[in-house]
Order: sequence, then C-alpha cells, then structure tokens
Amino acid sequence: MSCPKYEPVAGTKRCVHYLPNGACARPDELMCVEWLKANGHAPPSAPPAPAPLERNLLGEPVRREPPPARTKPGPAPPVPSRPATPTPVVHTLRDEDIASFKALGAEVCLTSDELGEVWLVPAYTGQDRLELSVEHAALLAAVGAVFPGAKVTAFARRPSGVPAGGWSPLPPR
Repeated sequence: MSCPKYEPVAGTKRCVHYLPNGACARPDELMCVEWLKANGHAPPSAPPAPAPLERNLLGEPVRREPPPARTKPGPAPPVPSRPATPTPVVHTLRDEDIASFKALGAEVCLTSDELGEVWLVPAYTGQDRLELSVEHAALLAAVGAVFPGAKVTAFARRPSGVPAGGWSPLPPR
C-alpha cells in the first residue's frame, strides 16, 4: 500500500477510512488513493511542501511582508498642445538640390489665401504672374528661420523701369 494514511482493518486489507464506491472518510482526502490506483485513475499529487521557515541569527522566525500589490498605471500625463499655427521645419537646401530642381525644368504653382498664386520657377520667365526662383525661395526660408513665427504676408513684383527702393506695393501711411 502506498497511501501514507492507510490503516488496515484487523485481518483484512481494507483501510479503516475506506467508504463505499472509493470515497475516503478522512477530512483531508476526497477519494481513497488505493481505490483510484486500482481503478485506473492517477492518485492526487501531494500538495507542495511549505517553504522552509526563514530564521534570523537568534533562531527566531523572520516575518516577511508581502510586496505591495501592483496598481494599474494612472492616466498618462497630458501632452502639451501644439501651437495653433505649426512652425515649419526648414531643411537646409544643398546646391545639388537647387540644381536638381532647375534641371527638372518644373514650374510649381503655390496658392495661399494671403498671397494668392505664386509660381516657383527654375528661372524667371517674365510672364505676367508672380514668380519666385528656387534660389530666392531658399533665401526666404533661411531668413524666415531667423524670425520664428514670422510668415510672408505680401508678395509683389516691382514694375519694370522703377528703381529698387523707389517703389512699395503698400500704400503710404
């Protein structure tokens, strides 16, 4: 017999704790271990042995507090809102970038509420439209980077024959 709690009835092989149909009378067992084995069932596994008691230098048991329960993280801190008008990221244009645009020969029309249509061109064509060369656009971007938050609000072409500094697209004050 392999049951450690087996107690034979005098003159028989039957255990004093055996009940009909394989049950066990012990309060810590549900079924008779020997009956389970004899009827093709795996006997219950032994409960794990308790961990050895930790003791201090004086031999007294050491009481360990369980670690605090983990709590779910709270809501993430608020993310600062972005400015109403995002600041454009200005990338430095290389000479190769400008040469590539010019070699492409493309003319690009940019439209905004403040300026209307402005044509980005590889070279000025003299057509009756507002044109900006790619080199001058790069210059404006570099100048605008010096003044964060600044933006172009007007773009006008000086009439032919009027010297620089002698004309303003804005009415006098």
